This record gives sequence, structure tokens and C-alpha cells, in this order.
Amino acid sequence: MPNVAWKVILPLCALLLCGCAATMADYETDSAITARLPAEESQSIDVPKRFFDDILPKRFQHEGIGIINTQEQFSAFWELYTRDATALPPSIDFRSSVLLFVYDPVYYNLVRFKGLNVWKGIANPFVERTKWKLSIEGDPNLLRIRKAAGEKIPEPKVNVALLQIPRNLPGRPGVTAILVDAEGSVIPVPSEP
Repeated sequence: MPNVAWKVILPLCALLLCGCAATMADYETDSAITARLPAEESQSIDVPKRFFDDILPKRFQHEGIGIINTQEQFSAFWELYTRDATALPPSIDFRSSVLLFVYDPVYYNLVRFKGLNVWKGIANPFVERTKWKLSIEGDPNLLRIRKAAGEKIPEPKVNVALLQIPRNLPGRPGVTAILVDAEGSVIPVPSEP
């Protein structure tokens, strides 16, 4: 992953957010959208799925979408990534922002954020992904060949898209929750790490 300075993509002056009391009927009208922005700073990397299964608390994720809320969580994420790559971690101020992520929890697919709509503090991410049907564990035939040859079996990985978004702070509006499914379920974004 290129070492780029990640920026908060939501212009803070454009957000006029009012909390987290949403209904899906209100959210679905175009006139209710507070901000509709592209996700130009989205990055995508391969990370062992173990981070999401064993390390990141379940309250911060739902079926392949969620947030990394603290520097400690991000350090664990980055350590797993850099086992197979050499890169310095991007600078992220977790006091004022969180890291939104998405990946395909069933198959290995390339993912990226296309944009983000925000309504009264609730962010609805738009995601683009390939339609591959590749197993996260890898090709079973190739795994069998590697095992027979005594080679190391790689850890199951997922392609993860990352996007830095602002927290809702006093005097500076930001995102209060992430919409994670069509039923209106959300993951609250804490006001502090």
C-alpha cells in the first residue's frame, strides 16, 4: 500500500448533522441527504481475516463492514498487514476520526469505497467489489499441493477497503453511526477512542 497521507474526506463545514435518530423511510429520500461525497482517499489492502475474527471487537463490525476505533486496534491490523509487506502506517488521529472498513466476508473479492452519503450523522457507504467466487482460504488443490510439498500454507486473507471519516465532536459535526444493512442496523461511532 502506498504510504500516503490519509485525509478526512468529509468537508466538515458541509456537514450539518443532527444526531442518530434515523428511520429508513427518512433516509431513503434524496432531499434528506446531508452530504453526498466521493471516497477518493479510499485504500485497499490484503489482511489476514483473523484480525476480524479474533482481534477486532464484534461491536465495531457487522458482516464485513465496520470501524477501527483506536490506535491499538489499528496497530494490530497494520502488524498483520506488514507481515507480508513493507510499509509505514499512515498517520491517523483517532481522537478526531475513525477508520471505516469493508471486505467480502464470504469470498476473496477486491473492494473499494465509491462514495458516502450522510444523513443526520449516519453514514451510508457505497462499495464496489468484484464478483469473484474465490474461497478466502485459497484454492483447495493448490493448498493440497503445497501441503504435500511441505510448503507453508498461507493464512486466509481478505481484501479490505479503508476510509478515514470524522467523529462527531462538540463544535465539529461528523459521523455518529455507520449504516450496515438494509434493515437499518447501525454501528455507533464513539465520540472518542
